[in-house]
Amino acid sequence: MLRRPIMNEDINPPVEVGDVLKLGITRMGNDGDPIMIHKNFIIFLKDLEKKGIQLNTLIEVKITKVFPNFAFAVRAE
Repeated sequence: MLRRPIMNEDINPPVEVGDVLKLGITRMGNDGDPIMIHKNFIIFLKDLEKKGIQLNTLIEVKITKVFPNFAFAVRAE
């Protein structure tokens, strides 16, 4: 089950724009984009060729946008 982070103004996201992480895909979103979790923080992986992608696949990603309770990333080059 995917846990939703608690909104708290005093807590900073555990990632910053430009961070590169190697994460596993925990589930697929409604639009087919992979979802990853890092320190109980949701990261949506965008612009990925989705054919053959399976859960728990480790992918190196680069954070592109960060919001208080989630972030967007692309595959790191």
